[in-house]
Amino acid sequence: MGKFALKENIKTLLKPPIISWALYDLANTPFAVIIITIIFPVYFTTIIASPEIYSANFGDLMWGIASGVSMIITALLAPLFGAIADTSRSKNKFLTILTIACIIFTSLLYFLNKGMVALAVIIFIISNVFYQTSMMFYNSFLPQFSTKKTTGLISGFGFSAGYLGGFLILIITLPFIRNGLEPSNLTNLKMTFIITSIFFLIFSLPAFFILKDSPATKVLEIKTSYISYGFKKLLGTLKNIKKHKNLSRFLISYFLFSNAFSVLALYVGIYAKDTLGFGLFEIALLFMLGQIPTMLSSFFFGWLTDRIGPKNTITITLIMWILIIILVTFFTIKAVFYAGWILAAISTGSTLLASRSLMTFLIPRESEAEFFGFYSISGKMSSIIGPITFGLISFITKNQRIALLSTLLFLISGLIILQFVKIKSYRPESFK
Repeated sequence: MGKFALKENIKTLLKPPIISWALYDLANTPFAVIIITIIFPVYFTTIIASPEIYSANFGDLMWGIASGVSMIITALLAPLFGAIADTSRSKNKFLTILTIACIIFTSLLYFLNKGMVALAVIIFIISNVFYQTSMMFYNSFLPQFSTKKTTGLISGFGFSAGYLGGFLILIITLPFIRNGLEPSNLTNLKMTFIITSIFFLIFSLPAFFILKDSPATKVLEIKTSYISYGFKKLLGTLKNIKKHKNLSRFLISYFLFSNAFSVLALYVGIYAKDTLGFGLFEIALLFMLGQIPTMLSSFFFGWLTDRIGPKNTITITLIMWILIIILVTFFTIKAVFYAGWILAAISTGSTLLASRSLMTFLIPRESEAEFFGFYSISGKMSSIIGPITFGLISFITKNQRIALLSTLLFLISGLIILQFVKIKSYRPESFK
């Protein structure tokens, strides 16, 4: 029976749409690793927003603001894009256009130099908006080719591919960052932005050509523009979502605990460099160490999600998260931070994997993109409050440890609200 199940699982994962979907995760993760988490944040706070030109920790504040503004824009666009995509059945089209736009603006980061804070903020905001909105369309394909028994498996496959992409981009760019932030190495450092763009494009191509929108159950006659219809559908969804308490509770919980993930993604490299004295090469090695166990754990937690349910899986990982924050805040030993980061990487991917699976049981069919837009909003809003909170506390107190502790409030409150989410044994077909 076990061999049969394994054979069926492998057969499921080898389907072309699922492989192309997972390859897109492999393609876009380097943007998160290089641009959001490791290289560009350190380059931004150290070189572009140099303390020699601006005050201490000014880079932390501006980095939080840049991320926050990009997420405000994304949060406003996400449900609108989702409604339009569901109506026009054009998820693949939106995924392709938004991805290519992100790739173009990511490559423009190469031209940023010391003191160019305003231009850097603008380019990063635009590239990140395109990146975050493209992820909404990517996520919305999951319910299309998964069932209750395979959602965790396929979701875990996607996350594992993503972590493999993160590992590969670090291997490729390691020679360019070996000499760190030395003036003679800055051109090499900026080349990592170009490499990330090329990597993103190459491995996104299968998704562009293979992923197809599911056929609409009925044809809608739109008498106005899709934008106008999108706004009307958005307002209707806002009214209907209030009737479904479990979905609302989960989105609130997701919003709260995602603050910790947003802070980790945006500030872990900066925190490691400024507070613990890590070099850029050490930070890259730190992330490489985290990719392999995280990639393997995604399969495990995907399996666990299908066995014990996504809610229980999220509960376990959030408890891990609380312990990790306490650990890395109160210990200054680098080895402790390495261990904490590996656990944090495992916990982050596993929590997001289970969260994405849980959403598939809470949203109605034929509205995947629209309601994954709301899911996206919860995460994006946390990427406004969490990073800005960290940046403000760091700038005011000049202490990144105190700023990091603020994430405990978000984690604990999110964990508590999650316990009140009830999952039905069936997936709703529509909101009524």
